[in-house]
Amino acid sequence: GMDHSGMSNMSGMDHSGMSNMSGMDHSGMSNMSGMDHSSMAGMDHSGMSNMQGMDHSTMGGMAAEQAKIGANGLLLAGEAQPGSRYDQAGIGIDPDERRILVYRDLKAITPWPDRREPGRELELHLTGNMQRYIWSFDGKKFSEVTGPIHFVKDERLRLILINDTMMEHPIHLHGMWMELENGQGELIPRKHTLNVKPGERVSALITADAEGSWAFHCHLLYHMDAGMFRVVQVS
Repeated sequence: GMDHSGMSNMSGMDHSGMSNMSGMDHSGMSNMSGMDHSSMAGMDHSGMSNMQGMDHSTMGGMAAEQAKIGANGLLLAGEAQPGSRYDQAGIGIDPDERRILVYRDLKAITPWPDRREPGRELELHLTGNMQRYIWSFDGKKFSEVTGPIHFVKDERLRLILINDTMMEHPIHLHGMWMELENGQGELIPRKHTLNVKPGERVSALITADAEGSWAFHCHLLYHMDAGMFRVVQVS
């Protein structure tokens, strides 16, 4: 009898020990991912910037104060998104060594013919899991998504890209130009590919003038192969 109760005590303790451990483990994980997501609010964002040795914790606030809002409640066309860092070179580039051209310097020679304000905003998060080596949009790799991203034919929209990862991602849209909103007003530059720095939030205006199904992916092709790919359907 004693033998049995001894065993059950042991297994009882063992179990509670395990569940405590896994409980702690889980809360640790959810805290981590909670902090990761709050990078959009700007908290973790400044932490990330500090890690890279550049503190932009004030930039988000400055940009928010200067944000010019249009009649439709969206940021005016051509204004830089709060959370963008267009004045900075990429990771590992030292601007003190030589003059570095950055996205803030880019300017179109003539304005894009479509002068409409964006009718809506579409926000996508650049996401990844380094342990499983998966790259994705909005936490879903290509094999997991149910359908394409839909643009209405000839609509004017703003695409916002938020990089939740610790790597740069050059994002490429086929079929249409992306007008990078870098603060150059109506002379914002037209690009095929937008490089998004870790923790950065960038935006582009798009005129959906090309009917059909278009590839939209990270141009680090091994990231594309690992799931960072979507189809944009214009119809």
